[in-house]
Parts: sequence; structure tokens; C-alpha cells
Amino acid sequence: MSKVFRQATAMTLAIILCALCTLACAEPMSFRNRDEALKYIEKNQPMELTIEKVKMKPSDLLEIRNALPEGAKFHFTTKWGSVTFSDNAEELDLRKKENSVTLKELESIVQICPNIKLINNTKCTAISNKAMIELIEKYPDIQFEWKIYLGKGHYINTTQTAYSTFNHSSDGSRVKLTSENLELLKYCNKLKALDLGHNEIRSLEFLKYMPDLELLIVGHNYITDITPIGQLKHLQYAELFKNRIVDLSPLANCKELLDLNLTATTIEDLSALDNVTTLERLVVNSCKKLPKEAVDHFKELHPDCEVDFKISNSATNTEKPWRKHPRYKHYIWCLKHGKWIPFDEEIPKY
Repeated sequence: MSKVFRQATAMTLAIILCALCTLACAEPMSFRNRDEALKYIEKNQPMELTIEKVKMKPSDLLEIRNALPEGAKFHFTTKWGSVTFSDNAEELDLRKKENSVTLKELESIVQICPNIKLINNTKCTAISNKAMIELIEKYPDIQFEWKIYLGKGHYINTTQTAYSTFNHSSDGSRVKLTSENLELLKYCNKLKALDLGHNEIRSLEFLKYMPDLELLIVGHNYITDITPIGQLKHLQYAELFKNRIVDLSPLANCKELLDLNLTATTIEDLSALDNVTTLERLVVNSCKKLPKEAVDHFKELHPDCEVDFKISNSATNTEKPWRKHPRYKHYIWCLKHGKWIPFDEEIPKY
């Protein structure tokens, strides 16, 4: 056997052994814990590691991945509490997680799951608004669904399509929100129904983040300017009662409006509603500066609209007959369930 042949054979065997070694490293492995995996990596320096049937949290998996040689491939499947996921996950629902998810674990998920596009963590209140906003800005291509703390005991999920603070004039125990609290609604762009009645709102600027609103309740606040409502092209139901509103001109843009309650406001004119032909109900009780002539003119232009116009203070109650209408029952269901169903669709029977 020639020397050249022997050298070629030896080289071939070395290549085969190297390939077998690499293949062995690529075979799925299981470790009892992070430390065991780290010891294996330190000893074998694998260029590819796949681990399965483990119960490790994301930060442990991230530490294991970072311990591998540069350029090494890492794959995993783990059961983290009641949540099972792999490195190929594109969407991850953490609502089944028994304990709150920390910011460290959330960011670890992003780093070990390169294909992740959506993380739903809407049951967790352990991560601050500030930390979540920083995470969103750091990873703009990932959709984070989370629970926002609006302040003063009020929370909203970014997945909700309907929301209410459920404040009421007779319930002094409910802490009221301000316009500053509501700036965080910019992260709730799925909202279609919003009830912020009986709070301490002075500005409606936050409405610019939710142009698709169909229902808006901001009665019994300190609002003087309703300009942002003019952006709500699909608004159908609006309660604006007991506010210091004078100018209704923004409502001229709301061409789908069905129900409008302006009780106890300081309006003097209804001409902004002349071309809002969809209106079915208008309540302008206790609007002391509104002349009867303005109401009569409105009625002439809208003969099919039900108009409730009384000047006495006793008429400021919005419950009768305003809240006996079927649409009231409909939207109450939506607000209680955090889910908007259009008025022309039936609400579930359950």
C-alpha cells in the first residue's frame, strides 16, 4: 500500500469521524437543568445543539445558546409551566402561564425565537408601562399584546375592541381618570367602543389613535372642545351629555351617526347636524341656551329622527327613555365582555 494511499485513507476516515461527531451533536438531547447543559457545552463545544423534552425558562435557554461556540446552531423545545414552545415559534400565547412573566423572560423569548411575530401577554401586570413601551420600540417588527395600567386601578388589554371604566355618577368609590392617563390608549388601536363617562377628562386628543370608533361615551366630564370627534368617520353612537360643549361643528363629519345625547350641554345651535341624515335619536334636554327654533329647524330636516327636548332640570337624567333602546343593551354587553359587535349583528345568547 503506497504512502499516498494511506494518507488519503486516513484523511477520509478523519472526515467521516468528524461528520459522525457533528451528526451526534445534532441529535436531540435532553438535560435536567441549565447547569447540566452548560457543562456539556464546555466539554464538547458542539457546533449544533438541539434540546428537547426540557422544562426550562427562556432566560436559561438564552444562557445556553450564548455559551455555544460562535456560529453554532441552536434548536429547542421547552415546556415553561403550562406553555410549550420552540425556537421556530412565530406566535406565543402566554395567557396560560400560571405566574407573571417578567421583563427578563419576555426579552429572552425575543432573542431565542428569531421568527417570533406576536406575543400575547395580556394577563400579566408585573411589567410596567415604561418597560413595555421600551420593548416595543426596541423590537418594532414584533406585535406585543399587553395589559396597560391606565392609572388609578384601571387596566385595559391591547386586544380589546370595547372598553369601559364603568364609572357612574352615584359611585364615589371609583377613581376617575384624566386626559393624561388616556394617552396610553395609543397602544389600543383595535378599539371600536369606548366608554369614559364620569371621569375628569378635559381633552379628547387621545381619539386620534382610534379612528375606527363606532361608539363613544364621554358624558359627565369637563370637555369643551370636541374637534377630535370629527375624525371618527364611522361613529354611530355618542353620549356627550353634561359637558361644557358649545361648538358641534366637528359632528358634521360623522355621517353614520345614529344616536346622539347632548343633555345638559351649553350648545346654542344644531346646524352642524343638518346634513347628518342618519340620525335616529337626538336628546337635547336641559340645554338652556338652545332655542326652541333651533330644535324645530332640526326636526324639519330630520322628520324621522326621534327628538327629546325638555328645558327643565329634571330632564337631565339620561336613563329614561334613552337607555331603554335596544342599542343600549347591545353596547352594555360589548363593554362588559371587552368585545365589540356591530349594531347590525346579534350579540351572543350566553
